[in-house]
Amino acid sequence: MFAIVDIETTGSAANYGKITEVAILVHDGQRVVDEYQSLINPERGIPPGITALTGISNEMVADAPKFYEVAKEIHMMLEGNIFVAHNVNFDYSFLKKEFEELGAEFKHKKLCSVRLSRKVFPGLRSYSLGKLCDHFGIANHARHRAMGDAKATAELMDLILENESGEIEYFLKKNSKEADLPPNLDKQVFENLPDQTGVYYFHDEHGKVLYVGKANNIKKRIRGHFSSTDVIYKQGMKDKIFDISFELCGDELVAFLFEAYEIRRLFPPFNKAQKYPASRYGLYHYQDAKGNHRLSIGKAQKGLKPLAKFTSFDKARTFLIQLVKEYELDPELCSLPADAMKFFGYSFKSIGEDEVNARFSKALEGLNAKPDSFVIMGQGRTIDEQSIVYVEEGVYKGFGFVADDITLSNNASAKEFITNYPDTPETQRIINQFKEKRRVLKMN
Repeated sequence: MFAIVDIETTGSAANYGKITEVAILVHDGQRVVDEYQSLINPERGIPPGITALTGISNEMVADAPKFYEVAKEIHMMLEGNIFVAHNVNFDYSFLKKEFEELGAEFKHKKLCSVRLSRKVFPGLRSYSLGKLCDHFGIANHARHRAMGDAKATAELMDLILENESGEIEYFLKKNSKEADLPPNLDKQVFENLPDQTGVYYFHDEHGKVLYVGKANNIKKRIRGHFSSTDVIYKQGMKDKIFDISFELCGDELVAFLFEAYEIRRLFPPFNKAQKYPASRYGLYHYQDAKGNHRLSIGKAQKGLKPLAKFTSFDKARTFLIQLVKEYELDPELCSLPADAMKFFGYSFKSIGEDEVNARFSKALEGLNAKPDSFVIMGQGRTIDEQSIVYVEEGVYKGFGFVADDITLSNNASAKEFITNYPDTPETQRIINQFKEKRRVLKMN
C-alpha cells in the first residue's frame, strides 16, 4: 500500500517552515482506496509570496486545527504504508519534524515520484509535477494545493506502476539509497564521484554553482550532505541540485586554499560569505623627547605604517610581550608595566643606555626583516606526484603539482609549477594552520 502525500508550507525547509495543508491518498497499487485532507494552522504568519503561490492565506488557516490536533489521523493514514511524494524528502522532512516535536517516532519507507519518473520515463525535458502533468495529459485544476497535487501524483503513480519493471522494488531496497539523493540528480553522477581529496560544486538546472565545498573523501562527504541532519538539507538546497562536479586536489591544504578561492570567485548563494577580520591595531616605533626608543600598540591609522598589524588589541599585546622577552627589552619602554611582566615570567635587569639601544636595534631589525620564501609539500592527485604551495617573502603565490622526481631549490623553480592565486587573510590563516604539519622547503 502507498500513502501518496502532498503538503503546503510556510517556507522551503523544515527547520524554519511549518505545514499549512496536508493531503494523503492511500493507494493499493491499483487505485485510491482512502483519502484525507485538512488545512493546518501553522501558528505563525504565512508570507505573502507563499499565499500568492498556494492561495492559502492567514485568514483561511486561522480556525484550522493545529498539527497536534490532527496528528493521530495523519499517523493512521500513513501507518504501514510506503510514503510517496513528488520530491519525497521535502514532504517527509516536514512531517517528520512535526511528529518528533510531539515526541513521536516517524519512520517510513519512502519513494520519490520524481526519481521514479526519471527511471521509468527517461529523456523528458523536465520532471516537475506540472511538466509531467502536461506531458501525460494529467488534469490538475488545483495546482499548489495539497489535494490537487496529491491527486496528480496518484495519477502519475498509476502510470509508473503500469510501466515500471522492477524500479520500485529496487528503490525500496535499503542499500539503494535512491530516496536520499536529490530528486533531480542522476544517480550515475553520484556513483561517479571519487573517494579522493578535492573541491566539489553543486549546480542548479542551468549549471549555476549553488555551493562549493571541500572534502578528504568527496563521495562520502556529499553522501553526508543528503542526510536530514546536514545544513545543506536544512537549507532546502537539495531540491535545487541537478548536477555535481569536482576538482581533485590531492592534499587537504590545497583543497582548503582552492575552496576559499572558488567561494570568493563564484559567490555561491548557499555558501556563507567569507568575512575577514580587519587589521585594526598596529605596533608602532617612535623616539621620545629624550631620544629613547619606544614601542606602543595603537589603532590603525591612515598615513602611519606599523611594524606589524593585528586584528585585535589582545593579539597585538601577546605579540609585544613575546617580542620583549625574546630580545630582553625594557618593558617600560614598550608600554608594558614591569610588574605586569612578572606574571609572564619576565624580569628586566637594568643595563646601560648603549645596550638598551643595541637590543632595540636588533628587535627592529628582526621586525623589518623580509619574511622567508618557502614551499609546503603535500600529497599529489596521483601516486607519482606531489602538491606544492608556494609562499614568497610571506606572500602566498599559489599552488601546483610536481612529479616525485622533481627537485625544487629556488623561487624560480617553484614558480614554474604553480598556478597563481591571490593572497588573502583567509589563505594566510589556512597556511599557518598547516605549515607545522607539512614538509617545508626554504627557497633561495
